Amino acid sequence: MQEKIQKQAMELEGSDRNVGGMLALLILLISIAMSLYHFLTAGFGLLVGSRSHLILHLTMALTLVFLIYPIKKGLSQRTIPWYDLLLALFAASIGSYIIFNQQSPSILSARMTTLDLAVAISLILLVVEATRRVVGKPLVIIAGLFTAYFFLGSYLLPPFRHSRADFHDFFYEMAFTTTGLFSTPIWVSANYVFIFILFGAILEATGAGKMFIDLALRAFGKYRGGPAKAAVLSSGMLGSISGSSVANAVTTGTFTIPLMKKVGFKPHVAGGIEVAASSSGQLLPPIMGAAAFLMIEYTGHSYIEIIRSAAIPSLLSYAAILLMVHFEAAKNNIRGLSPHELVSGRQTLLQQGYLLLPLVILVFFLAKGQTVPNAAFFAIIILLSLAFFASHFRERVGMGMLIAASLFVVSYGLHYLLNWKIEITSMIVLGTFIALLFVLLQRKYSVEGSSVRFGLRELATGFEMAARNSLSVVVACATAGILIGVVNLTGLSSKLPHMIVGFSEDIVNFLPFSSANLQLYIALFLTVIACLIMGLGLPTTATYVVLASMIAPALVMLGLPIMAAHLFVLYYGILADDTPPINLPAYATAGIAKAEPIRTGIQGFKFDSGALLLPFVFATNPTILLLNPEATWVQVIVNIFTAFIGIVAFSSFIQRWLLCEYHWYERLLALIAALVLIHGSFITDIAGIAILLFLFASQYYRRKKDKERATESAMTL
Repeated sequence: MQEKIQKQAMELEGSDRNVGGMLALLILLISIAMSLYHFLTAGFGLLVGSRSHLILHLTMALTLVFLIYPIKKGLSQRTIPWYDLLLALFAASIGSYIIFNQQSPSILSARMTTLDLAVAISLILLVVEATRRVVGKPLVIIAGLFTAYFFLGSYLLPPFRHSRADFHDFFYEMAFTTTGLFSTPIWVSANYVFIFILFGAILEATGAGKMFIDLALRAFGKYRGGPAKAAVLSSGMLGSISGSSVANAVTTGTFTIPLMKKVGFKPHVAGGIEVAASSSGQLLPPIMGAAAFLMIEYTGHSYIEIIRSAAIPSLLSYAAILLMVHFEAAKNNIRGLSPHELVSGRQTLLQQGYLLLPLVILVFFLAKGQTVPNAAFFAIIILLSLAFFASHFRERVGMGMLIAASLFVVSYGLHYLLNWKIEITSMIVLGTFIALLFVLLQRKYSVEGSSVRFGLRELATGFEMAARNSLSVVVACATAGILIGVVNLTGLSSKLPHMIVGFSEDIVNFLPFSSANLQLYIALFLTVIACLIMGLGLPTTATYVVLASMIAPALVMLGLPIMAAHLFVLYYGILADDTPPINLPAYATAGIAKAEPIRTGIQGFKFDSGALLLPFVFATNPTILLLNPEATWVQVIVNIFTAFIGIVAFSSFIQRWLLCEYHWYERLLALIAALVLIHGSFITDIAGIAILLFLFASQYYRRKKDKERATESAMTL
């Protein structure tokens, strides 16, 4: 089952090549080398120079892309064509050349030789082709437009005109400096993102995904629309870790979509719910996909500050999806699962509850002040210890204890001799103790342990899947570096925010009315449109990089706190991932649900739009981001409550349902309530709450009357 899920994810993200024999072994070895290199780097610091680290990161990714991804979909190749083998070898050669010649006089002095220029052009072409294969054409087209802008800027009208186009400068800056390919996105990918992709891949190899789903079903399964609510919860937990909405949708959707269909959800609706839940997981702390780490560089805030600010909006966003699911189940009278269909929560926790500990350890080390890579490294160490020894203790406790004792001696010896971090030994000891404790508890309460075995083979599988899952992020970050390079080299980075501010001001001057925040609201609305258009067909990482570089500075200029501006563009960048007709998660879930992809995508957008107005709330009143040190807890709670009331109103407006179906005027009142609650003043909050209370009273009275009529009709018959 796990291999089938992984195969589906790979096919939907662009690869239907399935090789065997020595070629499969070659891919496995390169993948393991890539994962092991990043694992050791996270734990012990850079093993090579900082620039060589980035080049090595990109080179390994490019090599794997040409070995794994075919030149186009649908070929169903069972071998690697000669030209892709040559491209993989060429990518490795180009990376090696740059690593060994980065200190050469010609590169240091920016006076490239003919060979240097050929290498630079080759590297850019390899990155673009790899992006086309893995991510798709949209990002390649955008990169092409930006490149054209660089070379044709002198022919454009102000304010877009520039005179900085130079053939040699372009390729030098893109390939040999930190302005282009090796700028902030690829730095974040190499230092932050990969280690968490590895963490997620190993966690999935332990069977944690099934555990999350079982726990979510136990919590929500028996309630109205229970399997759909369980899908939202489990997909959120996995989505925060995986950073890939497609992989998340396939992994959890394989289990949850059939259950949703079983209780009465239509196929395209079940697929759409999974799309919304899987994509929005990238908003959830503590990992937030890759965005949190990019945000560290773009905002200057610490990781703890970012996840603290993101926590409340992300929970409200998931509350919106749950409300949308509840209204959908209510208006279609969809019930939950019967109790005998649900797995015991105690049994699930006794079987694999220890897999929750690495997440606790991750947060603990982050709160303690460890670096992000170090915290992830220690979380992986304890995850490996837990999974390995839980598996071996179930089979033979004595042999497991002997292996554990040997490992303690080796790890402590390395700490003593080579000054290895004592936390490594501590995590091994703690992981072994907890694993033994769970095995003893399983035997005491006669609970059968998890059937998932974890050994060297499963570890190799996790390492391979981590490398494969990282490829879309790595090549997207590299190509996004081209966009950033053009924006910075042409001066567009300083022009564009002024253009957005000026355009919104022109609209305000054109309108016959005005208000204090009207220009900000217009700029925010224009930002939403830009996010949804620019994010079509792009992975969230690339979307955020583009928007953070080009759009977020304009919002900061209009007075938004930098954190609010970046969370605003991140939210709508993620929503763009759910927007038809290009959204890949919908194609993933539609295949599982046996539904039409476009209809599934529309449903995904609908279920994700319950919190469509939420970013406007924290943009105009960032109290719920916990950014105002003068705000009391009472003020924070009031703002959270009013934001939730607004979400209830807007979700009911979209679904045309609160306690029963809305009349047209009730639906209009729900929209008005949601809109007035954006502003955040005392008067508008009272007005919004009063409107929603009126709707509740009206709906309750009407539903009561309908039940009485139905009872009288039944008695008459």
